[in-house]
Amino acid sequence: MVAGLSKFQTHICLILTCLFILPSAAGQYSDIAYLDVTTVSSATESQAVDMNPNGTYLASAYGGLVAIHEVNSLELMMSFTVESDVLDVEFSPDGQFLAFSRSGQAADTDTIQLIDVHAMELTSKQHGSNSQPEMIQWSPDGSLLAVPNSNNGIDMLRITDMEVERTLTGKHNARITCIAFSSLGYTLTGDEAGRLVMWTPQGHSTEKEWNLYSKIKSCSFDSVDERFAVLTTDGELSTWLFDGGSISKVSFDGGGGLHWSSDDNSIHVLEVGSTPRVITVDSENLEVSISIYLAHQALDFTLRENQFGTREMVFVATNTGHIAVYGATALPIGYGENGADLDGDNVPDSYDGDDDGDAILDENDNKCQDVELQCSKFPNIETIRHVEIIIDSTSFQIKDTFTLDSRTSSALRNLSRGSLIGDIKLSQEEADFLSETICENMDQNHYVSSWKNVILLSSGQLQDGYVDCQIERGMVLTPKNDYSTHIAFTYSLTFNLSDSMTYPFEFTLQSQPSATDASLAQHAQMHPLDVAVHSTNSQSLYWSPWWVIEGELSFTLEEEMKPEPSVSEKISEILISYPILFVPILGLLVAGIVFIIRIQNSIEMDFDDEHHPNGKEEIGDESEEPYEEPVMTDEPVIQAPAKPRRKAKQSPPGTDGPITKVKRKRLDSVVSEPKKVSKKKTVSKKKVVEESKIKKVIKKRRVVTYSDAEE
Repeated sequence: MVAGLSKFQTHICLILTCLFILPSAAGQYSDIAYLDVTTVSSATESQAVDMNPNGTYLASAYGGLVAIHEVNSLELMMSFTVESDVLDVEFSPDGQFLAFSRSGQAADTDTIQLIDVHAMELTSKQHGSNSQPEMIQWSPDGSLLAVPNSNNGIDMLRITDMEVERTLTGKHNARITCIAFSSLGYTLTGDEAGRLVMWTPQGHSTEKEWNLYSKIKSCSFDSVDERFAVLTTDGELSTWLFDGGSISKVSFDGGGGLHWSSDDNSIHVLEVGSTPRVITVDSENLEVSISIYLAHQALDFTLRENQFGTREMVFVATNTGHIAVYGATALPIGYGENGADLDGDNVPDSYDGDDDGDAILDENDNKCQDVELQCSKFPNIETIRHVEIIIDSTSFQIKDTFTLDSRTSSALRNLSRGSLIGDIKLSQEEADFLSETICENMDQNHYVSSWKNVILLSSGQLQDGYVDCQIERGMVLTPKNDYSTHIAFTYSLTFNLSDSMTYPFEFTLQSQPSATDASLAQHAQMHPLDVAVHSTNSQSLYWSPWWVIEGELSFTLEEEMKPEPSVSEKISEILISYPILFVPILGLLVAGIVFIIRIQNSIEMDFDDEHHPNGKEEIGDESEEPYEEPVMTDEPVIQAPAKPRRKAKQSPPGTDGPITKVKRKRLDSVVSEPKKVSKKKTVSKKKVVEESKIKKVIKKRRVVTYSDAEE
């Protein structure tokens, strides 16, 4: 008895421990993932969305269109064309009517209209409102419909005749943007300026007012009228007691809407900032328990819960022609049935729409090398799941690439267009944004464990796995009308090796791991695999396709001897490994260039000084004879006739006498060498200086040239 009780207590402790651990773990990833989108031809810019009380119909508002879809199949039931943009849609509490508001003029009498859901037709019930009725709301019993009026208040319309039952006005100075009813008949109204007012069931103010200083986006009472929650467009979420006291407050990156859970323990919030997500917070302390990250714009949302108050489906208006649907993937039809199963996905080929697992439906699978073969039985290697394993001395990396089918790829591209940049082109930033949301939503711990459990190493263990995500192809610059290109994305999983890698290195893949429950990979084919193995010092190994029926797959990596690198290769490797060594090398190179330039400049300066000592140049005949030094004698001076030549302009002589000009030796000695003239001894070595022309010239001695002496 005691042992049984002890065992029971142990089980209770384990259960309580799991309950305390689960919220913190769940906050790390999403419990549900992207499922599908609604499709309506000619629909654009989805603005609002709502689901009927029993969760069977989904209504969505677009630019000039209202659509109703069946929730489980997302089949379009009916669409209604409207004159202008539809701003809000709301099902009545009994689900019989769907009310919608559209933009218009204050004088218009049909900005509020009703659709009979049972008959799937537009009724004649209509009424006017202000020009931008962003919010409409049904009373709890469904007899009244609250709509914003042109006097910054609300009109309570009777559904029977669409006439005004009563008006709530006089407390707001801006347009109404939020309306909420309590189960007791009290009403909350909020406006663009941030003022919140509570009204009695009779339509009188309770004098309870709050100023939140930001446009109020959404407000709602809990199911027992003890608390209410308010969300502003700035992202401030606050909870209040019914009597007006504040409970808690938290800020997010922009607010788009809120819903209480059915058990009032949680509040679901749409965050619409730079990283849109649907958040679930604890209603007491407003701590985030779980999130769904969105790779598209988010303007409004609604959700369906199970009997435990846990969300199981979420629908988001995306400002595109679609409503994005998130949830848990159901098992495919035929799963687990007996029959031939080529790809090994537990769905017999008689039920499976893609027998060979290459992301191409069998009905469209007609591209294979041999036209006589049945292409649906021979997978396209480019689109099956590709696993690339890269091993070095300290790490073991797995690049797991999945390819989505063409329909899912097209829907994701349409949702992502305009998610960051307001155009229809898909940029690299938008592709990166999608890859980030994929990683945020997946259960990374589960994915790491799924691979770690199937890899058997010959030595050592895998440690500390972490995951990164990347879009490989099919996104950037893909045209909007492209419905065939596949999106491929990669989970890059990196482990550390407990022991350094040594050759030969052996490892075995014991089985093929499947996708996690909340991963986008659940839309991709898991089997067969295209496997490639690479290592630093060994040859690459390949195996494709690897079918499930083949069982384990083993690889042995042998070391490949590399030739000794040359001196230049070693130097190049050192420079690549240590780029800082380029700094002194560049410094020496610059210094050498400067030195050479300075030498060249010095040579040119010496040449200029030798060729033009006074900065003047005498222009003469290049064929003139070399200069002959005069011989000093006492004989009268007899000058030989001079050859005519051009002379440069002379400066006036100084007081010390004229400057004697001499014929310089030409430097072009390569062309013609001047003749050497032997010098004769002279009687006197006195200079011959010509006196100034002003004085009388007195000849004291005669100067005889060599030519005269010879004669």
